[in-house]
Amino acid sequence: MGIRPTSETFPLLLVINPNAGRKASSEQLAKTIQPALEGAGVPYRVIETTAKGFAQSYFRENIRQILIDLVQSLAVNPPPETEQQKNETGGGTGSRATTTATAEPPEVVLKIMIVGGDGTVHEVINGVLQGIHGSSSTDSFVNDNFRPKVELSIIPAGTGNAIATSQGVTTPQAALDRFLAGKSIPLRVVQVSQRDSTTSHTTTSNGDSTSNTTHRAWKPVLYTAVVNSFGLHCATVFDAEGLRSLGNVRFKASALKNIAFLKQYQARVELFGPVQKYDRPSHQLVTDTTSTTTFPQEQQQQPSVTLPGPFTYLMIAKQPSLEPGFVPTPFANTSDEWLDILAVQDAGRGQILSILGDAVKEGLHVKQHKKVEYYKTKVVEIETPTQGRLCVDGEFLDVAAGPEGRARFEVVSDPNIQLFHLSV
Repeated sequence: MGIRPTSETFPLLLVINPNAGRKASSEQLAKTIQPALEGAGVPYRVIETTAKGFAQSYFRENIRQILIDLVQSLAVNPPPETEQQKNETGGGTGSRATTTATAEPPEVVLKIMIVGGDGTVHEVINGVLQGIHGSSSTDSFVNDNFRPKVELSIIPAGTGNAIATSQGVTTPQAALDRFLAGKSIPLRVVQVSQRDSTTSHTTTSNGDSTSNTTHRAWKPVLYTAVVNSFGLHCATVFDAEGLRSLGNVRFKASALKNIAFLKQYQARVELFGPVQKYDRPSHQLVTDTTSTTTFPQEQQQQPSVTLPGPFTYLMIAKQPSLEPGFVPTPFANTSDEWLDILAVQDAGRGQILSILGDAVKEGLHVKQHKKVEYYKTKVVEIETPTQGRLCVDGEFLDVAAGPEGRARFEVVSDPNIQLFHLSV
């Protein structure tokens, strides 16, 4: 079954963050974006964010009604019949009407254009998924009969534009050109989970309920599409929050401060499922022969690879580039189901400066530095011996010490979560 396009009368949702980056979004909207959309005959509705968290709240509260309105718009104003549909029905509106009345419900496409940075993209993704799935799996708004495609077009306007940069998009006009071309690729999101305590109860013969075993199941807390980090990178992003007026320079200033007072961060990182490791002599990723790959991922209880730390720099990424030229995870792919791991354990100040300097040279650090370990895997878990902090797409997740604070990262295969596509 082919993808049905959005109705020609249903508006593109244009989310603008006027405070992103150097606050040029509003100017871009008026001078470039609106004229281009109007010239192409694309209807749109502007949703302007007013504070941090606004986009996430907006989509969490409104996404179900938006999709209902979209489906109703498609019913009233169906898109033109494709050549394939004409051949299947024998042509003519009568035969098509009969066929579509009995066929499976078509997949619909919701188009969202984001004028902002990666933080705004993060909010939209999480708001959409929270609104669609509600408070429990039984409350989900999507299933095999109705699974929308959410197509994102990103107009880079933030201080962090990793998703756009990784696709070679660095200007508003380039992003608009790709949107109007109508091509897209899957944008795989990473599910971030933490342990959730649930206590089972038993009932005695006299009817009394007594507490029994405490189970610690995984509970999804966030979804990310760019990068999760621990150590120097996380500390850099955290401190850079107070330097937003400097634009992109804030990251460099914050990094230099943290390198001057370099710390090593205690943690244990475990990789589960099949693992590929970058082999420096052959300059390629190879299957790690020490990893356990004989069992399905969901059945594997023991880690394939354990990294004991301490960590100077740890990154779990889905995008190769974080800004133009800075390519810390050069083998990352927006659309695949792998996580790319960049690990630097117990490096000195001079070593980390050299590594980051070569990362700005299109990922040269992976090829040249023995302190750099690079993996691709399916599932990553991290545990810290003391209270720690993780950076997840610019948000910060505090983790408790020990097993209680363990965090898990995975590109889940659930099609009801992997709804997003990216204009390319």
